[in-house]
Amino acid sequence: MGLLLRYRRPWLLAIIGLLAAPMAVQTLQPRSTFSEDEARMFRSAPAWPRTLQDWSALPLNVDRYLADHFGLRAQLVRAHGLLRYAVDLPSDLRVIIGRDDWLFLNGDGTIEQATGKLLREAEIAKFAERAAALKFRLERHGARLLVTIPPNGSTINRGRLPAWAAQAPPISEYDLMMQALAARGVTALDLRPVLLAANARFPTYRRTDTHWNKFGALIAYDAVVSALNKPEWTIDPARVVKGFEPVQGGDLARLLAISRDIGDEDAIIDLSPYGGKSPPATPIDTQFEDGGDLVESGHDGPTVVVVGDSFTRGYWQNYFGLRAGRYVWIHHEQCEFKDSVIEAYDPAIVVLAPVERQMFCWGSK
Repeated sequence: MGLLLRYRRPWLLAIIGLLAAPMAVQTLQPRSTFSEDEARMFRSAPAWPRTLQDWSALPLNVDRYLADHFGLRAQLVRAHGLLRYAVDLPSDLRVIIGRDDWLFLNGDGTIEQATGKLLREAEIAKFAERAAALKFRLERHGARLLVTIPPNGSTINRGRLPAWAAQAPPISEYDLMMQALAARGVTALDLRPVLLAANARFPTYRRTDTHWNKFGALIAYDAVVSALNKPEWTIDPARVVKGFEPVQGGDLARLLAISRDIGDEDAIIDLSPYGGKSPPATPIDTQFEDGGDLVESGHDGPTVVVVGDSFTRGYWQNYFGLRAGRYVWIHHEQCEFKDSVIEAYDPAIVVLAPVERQMFCWGSK
């Protein structure tokens, strides 16, 4: 027995050392409030409980605080993400690892939308009604409205989803939205066909990000201006796409804390055949926390307002800036954007373009 205990002592010391290392590192390193790798704020220390409800919530709040504040946390989270990515470890976390190492958001109902498990007809009707009301209001000012929905990455890259999610449903929320808009006389553009066709040649979405890439954004832009009967505004991809270049991992890789460890690629767009890039955007005030963008191109063209989100902000600026006299971008804010902000710029064209997973009026009554 004594021999056995002596044999175990080194292992016992090693285990104690491993458990004590994070604690020791935590006492030496400065307290951090933000994770750059995960792009999120750490949880603050819980306040001293004053009510019974506070006491009931205290264990969970303490657990969450400690999970964000321990030594070597960044290294361990990064190692965990790399391990999951390397072995395609299935998980119910915010990111799903698909075929060919593609990453997909597992949030905002994106996977349920792709599989047809979500069919929120009442919410779709609410958005369609909001679009119809905006159309009526714009027409009184001589402006026109086009609604288009940038698809989720899982909608365009269905073949790269895990096998259990790759089967196309008989009908999806995207289908229902197109039907609801048409029933109310709202001009709507389905971006899925053009993006799927282009995706057969080159990737239109990034492998480690929720967004389309610059090539996909250009394909969508060309489809939009064609639907607006502006063929002279189209940009020929064969003239401006100069290949693809390596870039750092995107927002989905950041959720795994491995954006610095895995690469991605994006299109190289050279607009010099069309006169180069548009002037830089000037910030404008809206009720959205990050405001909006205004581009004064100097061209003798109409004013275009895009009501969108991160799928359009920045991506379409240079394209519309080549032809429009003014280009304005504001956030849709789940239908809470102000019509008065749009009308202040006296647009001839308004494009309402929320991404598929956000094409609902969650905040509206």
